[in-house]
Amino acid sequence: MKISRKTIRISLLLLIIALVFSLQSNAQLGPFDNVNVTTTVNITNALPVIIDFAVDQDITLNVGSTKTVTCNATIRNWGGYNNLENVNGTFYYYLNESSDPDDNNVHYTNSSCTQISNDGEFIANYSCSFQVLYYANNGTWFCNVSVNESSGFSDSAVNDTTINALYALNVTDVIDYGDMAVFDTSDNITATITNLGNMNINVSVLGYGAVQGDGLGLICQYGDNIDIEHQRFSVTSVPWDDKTPLAATNQDMNITLLQPTEASVPVTWDTFWQLYVPPNPMGECTGTIRFTATLP
Repeated sequence: MKISRKTIRISLLLLIIALVFSLQSNAQLGPFDNVNVTTTVNITNALPVIIDFAVDQDITLNVGSTKTVTCNATIRNWGGYNNLENVNGTFYYYLNESSDPDDNNVHYTNSSCTQISNDGEFIANYSCSFQVLYYANNGTWFCNVSVNESSGFSDSAVNDTTINALYALNVTDVIDYGDMAVFDTSDNITATITNLGNMNINVSVLGYGAVQGDGLGLICQYGDNIDIEHQRFSVTSVPWDDKTPLAATNQDMNITLLQPTEASVPVTWDTFWQLYVPPNPMGECTGTIRFTATLP
């Protein structure tokens, strides 16, 4: 059979194409087909980071005084711990904000927290303390610590704690009826009650001579003792007949002392006491009146 020239040319072309693809698939890569290039940068400063943060827990305030509350923060700065600046803290009631002004009931600020240690390179430990007054609100509080780095970068952290309810009071040290004879009734003697806690309080009273429940008001040096009902009290200055006889069990005085709001303005209430001397005690007589802070 005779093959045309055209068919031969097509066959040769296809053969050449197949040969070219075969050569390409078996080719070896040369030494400059790809090149790796190194990239570099020099970071001159970085963010400070608070990597650990704790605040005192389950806080019971000191009666009529201050309580030191402390927040501790561990701060890392790759630019060096000595580049940390202006570590400060706020301690505030949960209904308030860190940015609010100071108020002894709800907000405290420490604008210069203390560095207590460092690792010599990148990490420093700071302590932020607050002198919290006895009438600061009970409930949830937050501590916020902030730090600035010398280049202007900053970080902050917040943690929470609880201030416990504090029911506390103080009363005039001694109710001194002075010198009296049998059948005498004393003048009104004032005993001032002061709220030294962080809650509104009511007040109840009971009395005893030597031990609670003995039914006596005062134990005397000679002769008879004085029964408890011969002492009477009131919360306003009224005559003997209008006063309430003291008892061996608690009696509500029906007064409410509000939570203080300023240390310089104590919350107080004057109560008035009188003693009748029946026959026939003699000498020095002493007894105890117990004032108790109660829930309103």
